[in-house]
Amino acid sequence: MYYKVEGKGRSLLFIHGLSDNLLYWNILAAHLRDDYQIIRIDLRGHGSTDLGTDKISIGLFVNDLKKLLDELNIKKVDLIGFSLGGAIALDFSIKYPDMVSSIVLMSSFAKSDDYLTDVFIQLKNALKAGFETYYDLILPLILCPEVINDNKSELEYIKKAASKTANTGAYIKAIDACLDFNVENELSVIDVPVLILAGRYDGISLLDSQMNLQKKIANSRLFIFDNVKHNLLIGENVNDVVNILKDFYES
Repeated sequence: MYYKVEGKGRSLLFIHGLSDNLLYWNILAAHLRDDYQIIRIDLRGHGSTDLGTDKISIGLFVNDLKKLLDELNIKKVDLIGFSLGGAIALDFSIKYPDMVSSIVLMSSFAKSDDYLTDVFIQLKNALKAGFETYYDLILPLILCPEVINDNKSELEYIKKAASKTANTGAYIKAIDACLDFNVENELSVIDVPVLILAGRYDGISLLDSQMNLQKKIANSRLFIFDNVKHNLLIGENVNDVVNILKDFYES
């Protein structure tokens, strides 16, 4: 597994989402590495980590993280997961509760409900047609129209660059893992502090489902960003997320 460790202090493990890699966390890492130890990883089949031959599942991603933490001799960790990464964080905390100090869930889910299942099937079919088709489909689900309109050339550049290295087969397998995932009935066993960060207009993990997460996890708080969809790390929101995280860890 490819990973990067920066800084010293309490260990924060960042887990990216579908078709992303550890670079997704660059801006948060830059803000937090002076105060914390930042651990970022590329999931199987993403970034610089090979897919391997094992059947992809959320549990397999969890096992990969456990092996890495054992290798780094880290006994206790704060988990931060975006989307798919949040699902992995939930499963990890249920399987290895003694290793988890807290969880931050960004635009995440505990199961693939009817709406999310429909989205995943659409994304899976788009990936079969090619990465650029997938990119064009997912973009309006994760970014508000004004953000897309204001950044057309940059987003087009990202699409072209990402399509050159995209492992669409691995992304399809990761979607299948999400479709099989459901820990909703196990959320009550989570007793560490949990912070849920949600976009009001999220087109993938609907706000209602994230509010339901908050109801089912006893020691949890929900913060809603009014001006975003699935991707919360947009513009001025980055500073808000940094401050919210620092307050969360200091409390």
